[in-house]
This record gives sequence, C-alpha cells and structure tokens, in this order.
Amino acid sequence: MAEISAKQVQALREKTGLAMMDVKKALVEAAGDEKKALELLRKRFADKMTERAEKEAGNGRIGVYADDKAAAMAELRCETDFVATNDQFRKLADEMAAQCARTGVTDVEQFKATTLPDGRTVNDRLVDAFGIIKENISIRRLVRREGAGACYVHHNGKVASIITADKNPGDSGRNICMHIASTPVIMGLNREQVDPKLVAEAKEKAAEESKGKPANILDKIVAGKMDRWYGERVLTEQPFVMDDKKTVAGFAKENGYALTSYLKYEVGGID
Repeated sequence: MAEISAKQVQALREKTGLAMMDVKKALVEAAGDEKKALELLRKRFADKMTERAEKEAGNGRIGVYADDKAAAMAELRCETDFVATNDQFRKLADEMAAQCARTGVTDVEQFKATTLPDGRTVNDRLVDAFGIIKENISIRRLVRREGAGACYVHHNGKVASIITADKNPGDSGRNICMHIASTPVIMGLNREQVDPKLVAEAKEKAAEESKGKPANILDKIVAGKMDRWYGERVLTEQPFVMDDKKTVAGFAKENGYALTSYLKYEVGGID
C-alpha cells in the first residue's frame, strides 16, 4: 500500500473541497497518483449521482451573470432548501450562468459537455459538487441574451432577472433588474411585444366602458385608457419601482442607455 502524506491529502482536498477520508481513500487506491485519484472520485460520485437521480430535485436557485457582452441565467435544482441557500450551491449556480454567457450554449445536454476555464467539463463540475453536497443536482434550463447586460437575483435565490441595453447599463441596470424581479406582470419590453389578442381585448373593453361619451372625444378617451393599460403592463412604460415619478425607460435614459431585452426567471417556472 502506498504511503500517502498529509500534504498530498491536503493538496487534493483544496482542489476538490471533499472530505478528508474520501480524498485519502482515493489516493490510496490510486497509489498516490493525484490524477488517477480524481478519476476514481469522479467515477464513484457519478455512479452515486445516477443512483440518486430519481430523488425529486424540487428546490433550487437561479444563477446569474452579466458583462458588457451578454447576460445569462441558469436554473439549478437540488433536493432541499438547505442546499439551495448555501454558499457552495449559490457559487455553482452563478458559475453555470457565467459559462452560459461565455459559450452561448443553452441546450442543457450540450452545455454539460462544454469546458470550464479551469479545464473541467460542466459535467465534471457537477459531479465534483455532488461529492460535496451529496444531493441530486441538475441544470433545468439556461438562457442567454446578447448585449451589454446587468443582472439581479433575490436574496432567496428563487427569483432573478437580466436585461441587455444598447450601452453598458452599469450599476443602474441592476436597479432595473430589481424592478423586473419585483413586478408580477410584464407583458413585453414595449407595446409591439404585447400579445395582439390581449391588446384587442383591452381595446374592446375600453370602448365598451366609454359608450355614451361624446363622439368627438370618444377616440381620445379610449386611447387614454389604453395608455394606462400599457403603462401597467409594458416594462419601459411602467412607473419605476424606486421612483414612480419616472418610467423605467426614463430611468434608463437618465443613465445613458436604452433597454433592448429583459427576462425574469423563477425556480419552477416555465419559459
């Protein structure tokens, strides 16, 4: 049996974050070869992940990332709320979002085969994380938006949002993301993105409510009602949550940019 030093064990622990006994056992089996020990650990944990795959991953969090080229989100699932709120899982979720932003890959199976900056594949990273967390971990969905971006995730990790803009939105972009995360109804970035069927229904209702008004001002009354309707549902026209005297578009303009896209994710939601 190869003699395994405390220094070898500590070095592999620092690389993997795994328990001392797991690391030492793998090093002993690999006769002190660190690369082989890592392979043994991944094989062992991959097998355990497969066994645990049937466990319901009903909890999770949204990972977020944004830079001057793109913004991305990743919904990462786990079994318990305890894991969903710990720092290791939060870091993992954000890593997945950053990798999505870098690669542009949003198909989950293809994404798992991509290579991280440290040389591991995403799948290897998930297996390594399982070795520490000991829960079923899965990537449920990924999204990426091209353009200078900003992001925000609520403190519980279950609600998050991203935006892109024609210029770097800086710190103010995060405030708009907070507005999106806290607003229950947003039907589009602008009026053109709202479902035409819903617009037609709203116009019909506005016209019905305006029956009996003088004919020469009827169109203006309906238009006014529709302006208010859009103002409640279109992101750029909504009163900004941090200062309702200005619209979201007005706040963005004050800070030197215009919004080009947005998206909100909630754990367990659908695209």
